[in-house]
Amino acid sequence: MSGQHLDPELNDVLQDPELLRLAAMLSQAETPAPPLDDAFKSGLRRQLMDIAWGSAAGKESWWKQWLSPPRLSWVGAAAVVVMIASVVIYTAAQPPGGFNEVIVQSPQQDQSAVALRQPILVSFNQPMDHPSTEKAVQITPATNVTFTWNGDAQMYIQPVSGDLAPNTQYQVTIRPGALTKTQQPLNTPTTITFVTQPPAPTPPASPKPNTSLLTDVQQLATIGDGVLYSPQWSADSGTVYFVTGAGALESVPAKGGSASTLVTDGVSLPAISAAGDRLAYVRGGKIFIIALPSGSSVAEIDTAPTALTWVNDKLYWGSGAGIFTLGDNGPVQLSQSPDASGGVISIAPDGAHAAFKSGNTLLLLEIGSGHTVPLGGVGAPTTFQGWSPNGARVVYGAIVADMNGRTINTLPAGDVAWSAKNRILLGSETTVYSLRPDGTNLTKLADGSFRLPVWAPDSNTFVFVRGSALWVATAPTTPTPPSPVTQATTVVSAFMNARLQNEPDKARTFLDDAGNVAYGSGNPQLIPSSDLQFKRFYVLLAEVDPSSTNTVRVVVRMVFGKNKQEKVAIEETLIVQRALSTDPFLINGVSASPQRDLGKGPEVVSVKVTDTELVVTFDSDLLPNTVGGVILQDSTGAAVQVTPHYSDRSVTFSGLQLTAGAHYRVVVQPSVQDVGNRHRPAEYDLDLVGPAPEPASGVSTPAPEPSPSPAPAPSPVPSPTPSPG
Repeated sequence: MSGQHLDPELNDVLQDPELLRLAAMLSQAETPAPPLDDAFKSGLRRQLMDIAWGSAAGKESWWKQWLSPPRLSWVGAAAVVVMIASVVIYTAAQPPGGFNEVIVQSPQQDQSAVALRQPILVSFNQPMDHPSTEKAVQITPATNVTFTWNGDAQMYIQPVSGDLAPNTQYQVTIRPGALTKTQQPLNTPTTITFVTQPPAPTPPASPKPNTSLLTDVQQLATIGDGVLYSPQWSADSGTVYFVTGAGALESVPAKGGSASTLVTDGVSLPAISAAGDRLAYVRGGKIFIIALPSGSSVAEIDTAPTALTWVNDKLYWGSGAGIFTLGDNGPVQLSQSPDASGGVISIAPDGAHAAFKSGNTLLLLEIGSGHTVPLGGVGAPTTFQGWSPNGARVVYGAIVADMNGRTINTLPAGDVAWSAKNRILLGSETTVYSLRPDGTNLTKLADGSFRLPVWAPDSNTFVFVRGSALWVATAPTTPTPPSPVTQATTVVSAFMNARLQNEPDKARTFLDDAGNVAYGSGNPQLIPSSDLQFKRFYVLLAEVDPSSTNTVRVVVRMVFGKNKQEKVAIEETLIVQRALSTDPFLINGVSASPQRDLGKGPEVVSVKVTDTELVVTFDSDLLPNTVGGVILQDSTGAAVQVTPHYSDRSVTFSGLQLTAGAHYRVVVQPSVQDVGNRHRPAEYDLDLVGPAPEPASGVSTPAPEPSPSPAPAPSPVPSPTPSPG
């Protein structure tokens, strides 16, 4: 039998295996007796151990002693040792506190993201008197609660509304009025402090690991080595035209079937018209245009281009001499070459720009003016990877850039295909991924070789190269992109987290040029510094500009404190913008409020608004007869004549007809009181703009980061550095 019981010192006393077995059994026994005081336990243990050593000294194995004449005296000594061992084990097993101290604990103590849908659990080391203990509970912010017990030592505190308030610091204090079953009072008040999480977003369904999301994966044709294949899709996504390794121009049905040869050899740079009725290619230093599906000749142009594309129904091509198109009377030059020794790599789908290689530099050529900008600086990647469908973005070396060469986003490595529905494929020898152009919704579609993918016009099917063959696959339905509010607040959350972690370089990556100027002034500070610690933040309000879904206004509450105590808060109003819906949002501007003290009455923790409804959520339960102090004002300062409804810490204005773009203000007057009869020392105002009537344009409060019982702020003004409250 093992001697690994609760008191290792007994291993030296209980040398006999049988005594060790008995001690092990005793160590597992439970007793309903009340716990012992720590000092009493320590003194009793020391005395009993001294006796145990004396009783066990010189004893031989139990069976030898049993066979010897004085066996009865040995049995008595053994019984003393076992009895003492049991007392020592029992005293070691007692919880801290004993009779003289009531210990209060909670698993939620000091947690920073406590789930909303759960009770507050308070545990005691002694049986407690239920009525006096419940009466001794004080909760901040003031909350209506019910109590349930598990026996006499575990108390569950449940908000009447069902859930805890989001983004809120709770302080649950058990005051000295709490009594044990023996009427012993709690010596000093004990406070349990924790912070709740934001409202939880619905998690997207995720596939099982290593499960392919692709369907209808099949080989279409053999293309051979030396891939030239340059696939072109028919307008109906039903046929693929490609060039084999031997230079033959062939076509094959996208659903599978026999390949047909249109041109036997020497073909390069195939390009199909948007209508799908003509196809151009280069052969023998000339451009040939054929009709589809017949393959009959339409035109022949005596030039050797380096790039071909169709812009609507016009053919464009590029060479060392410049950019050309086919006019009624022959070629028409659209732009001079910026470098006669260089060459055009590709022409944008809208015909406004071209990618040009000059030495070791990749240039972006504006066709109308001849103006060029380099893509990247010294040592920048020069691998051209494609255009966005509208020609407003270029991809090179995994970088997405605008037409000024400014980096918009960086993609993971892979062969790029950008669909008409703004979904990017990243193919490689080992996997294929899809993602949005702004870098979100990165999803692995399948394992395996998926080189050089090309989307069909339907944006559902794509072809790719595997080995020396042309393959086809169907991707899952393009996921609905997140709302502008969700995308913008995701960026704001990442920006605020970088500031919280004292990472200024990372924080700057979420700022555009104007945003860098705004924070570069030092007011507000990019990394807050003061005697108080920046402890957490949360989004109070986020609203889309009704005139553009590419601009979102986000109000963030920043909480500062010392140790466990949250003292003040500052609100920053961030303008978050993007140029195109496919670009990531960046922070463009900021204004900040003065700091406000926390813990001075009910706080607004969330505001949601549509054109017909406004919901203002507080951290505490309110006295219903004071809810009339929550007012919605229009741009003239007049109250909107709608009677609010109060339930579950939320004040709701329904039946509204808010005007898109008009200015409104939520006002919380000092007359609003919580159930603890506390009210704000001053009026709280929050400005908002009437949203557009479309559901996607509404205002909402997303869930980026847990945060506090906030301190409101008035209209945005430059913020001082937080100072101790």
